[in-house]
Amino acid sequence: MTQCDNSDPFWVDAHLDLAYLAVNGRDLREAVSDDSPHALTLPALREGGVRVAFGTIFTELGADPAKEKAGYRDSDDLTGAHRAGVAQLEWYEEMERCGEVKIIRSERDLDSSLRGEDARIGIILLMECADPIRSPDEVAWWHARGLRVVGMSWGHGSRYAGGNARAGGITPLGRRFVEALDACGILHDASHLSRAAFDDLLTLTPRTIIASHSNAQALLQPSERHLTDAQITAIRDRAGWIGLNLYGKFLAHDRRATLADCIHHTLHVARLVGADRVGLGSDLDGGFSRADLPREIQAPRDYRQLLAGLDAAGFARLGGTHQGFAHGNIVRVLRECGCLSGQRAQSTSVCAS
Repeated sequence: MTQCDNSDPFWVDAHLDLAYLAVNGRDLREAVSDDSPHALTLPALREGGVRVAFGTIFTELGADPAKEKAGYRDSDDLTGAHRAGVAQLEWYEEMERCGEVKIIRSERDLDSSLRGEDARIGIILLMECADPIRSPDEVAWWHARGLRVVGMSWGHGSRYAGGNARAGGITPLGRRFVEALDACGILHDASHLSRAAFDDLLTLTPRTIIASHSNAQALLQPSERHLTDAQITAIRDRAGWIGLNLYGKFLAHDRRATLADCIHHTLHVARLVGADRVGLGSDLDGGFSRADLPREIQAPRDYRQLLAGLDAAGFARLGGTHQGFAHGNIVRVLRECGCLSGQRAQSTSVCAS
């Protein structure tokens, strides 16, 4: 058995719906017991050695706002989508004031969080579905508040682009939106784009593209939620990165997912993009329970099982390391793409509340 390195590294988890869970009632400052149906809280992340997380602003098109605090009527409901998104942004800001997290706005912030200089978890703000940004002119305002990564669509799409459950490419407004994101140096996340929108994004921007929480279509039933081999290599060609999603139904079909499935997906992707362009975007507890996680990974403290599984499968023979998978690969991409460089959009538009 070929070994990777023997260290027990800290983690950068590239996809966690922290604010979504919080605004819908979960107290993320409380520890959870092993028999809890849910695993994700801030203490659990600290226990698992997660120093940095991509914390999402996730809003749900078509959900009843009276029952679902992240919900809004449809993509024409600009006020509702904006309100839902700002509420989650403000939760992160409140957690920062309370000393629970640190919003990462620059490479200096990133370096501080990676060094683990205090107990705060570093948060890179990732918007999952861009409907809360009411127009391209508002991108600069969101960037000033800390937004550094954007996925234009969730499954049901957005006013800017089709999603994995709604056909369509990038809309005319979405084309302007891509330009606004690029003007701010915001990193593109392709995880929920439709096939057509993904292809359009490749045409519209020369910049880096990641998939924060996506697995390999080649190993699953057909769905636009998963990445084809052609998409995986396109992300490689844009100096990107792909994060393993731990949702069981995105790992295996018609049975409980296992650690072996996680390793199978990781190695499939690594053979296409290189072992230095894979890592973890767990989506842990993002609207599902521990029962939907792989058997061996029931909390952030179990992330280390991924490293043991990669060792056993020969990840090192592909050039992979523990440090790279756990944090180094995505950190390198963040530095190279410039999303934390302090670049600002030329527009000075101010977002009204």
